[in-house]
Amino acid sequence: MKYQHPVFDRPIIILASPRSGSTLLFETLSKAKELWTIGDESHAVIEHIPEFSTAFNGFKSNELTEEHGSVENIELLKCRFQQQLRDSKGRGYSPISNHPIRFLEKTPKNSLRIRFLNKVFPDALFIHLVRDPKENISSIIDGWNSKHFITYPNLPKFNNRWSYLLPPNWQSFQEKSIDQIASYQWAICNQTIHDELQKLPKQRRHMVHYQDFLDNTPAVIKRIFDFIDVEMDTELTSSCHAPLPYSKFTLSKPTPNKWLKNISLLKNNMEKLNVLVEQLNIQLSGFSKYTISNIITTDMK
Repeated sequence: MKYQHPVFDRPIIILASPRSGSTLLFETLSKAKELWTIGDESHAVIEHIPEFSTAFNGFKSNELTEEHGSVENIELLKCRFQQQLRDSKGRGYSPISNHPIRFLEKTPKNSLRIRFLNKVFPDALFIHLVRDPKENISSIIDGWNSKHFITYPNLPKFNNRWSYLLPPNWQSFQEKSIDQIASYQWAICNQTIHDELQKLPKQRRHMVHYQDFLDNTPAVIKRIFDFIDVEMDTELTSSCHAPLPYSKFTLSKPTPNKWLKNISLLKNNMEKLNVLVEQLNIQLSGFSKYTISNIITTDMK
């Protein structure tokens, strides 16, 4: 299949751990008339190509690097993205046009595919969305317990339980508890994003604190659009000043300190995140006044 159009101009790729708010950020940004998406996450688009398939490659992990991707398969991947492109009104892309496309993409698995995505889209712009680990890991635990997000039902030793992305060395967690796995998923995503983005020029990376996005939506979105070099249109501006809707993957109504229901589980995992939390806060200081914290005090109930 010959790939000719569209010209993907500086694709925008949201990187985040599961349950970090990336769907809400994606849904908010996709309202911009200049941005195109495939309407959902890209699991099938990427993994239906055998070279990029987690299952086909023996369930090693969701990791893809610059070692993956023949010229033919990269061309095929772009062609499949093209076939599913939708604008903010849900209208498909016409291959008759050769107008450059500002493509918006996200799936938490992409946190393990940065080097691969940089090979596919050498001019891509990356947005790292980070959420407080207590809230984020608690939500991952809830997602596992809900059984709504099972990704690999036939994964050995997990009996139709494995949820969300599959990190390297997942086999070492066969005897571990859900809270330990959830903590590792949060950590491996954010550590990998942090480490890999440091290798790229500053003008290709941006960072967003999830709570800052919720509390100061217009300002945060404006900073993002300055970063991606796209003008905010009237409809998007209006939606940013309205209360944000729940994302389609919301499990239960957000409430302050909802994570406290899992406090006994979280306490066992927070200390090991100290170094990563400090690294992320150093990076956040260049983008937001907000910080993240893994501190759980004895008076929290």
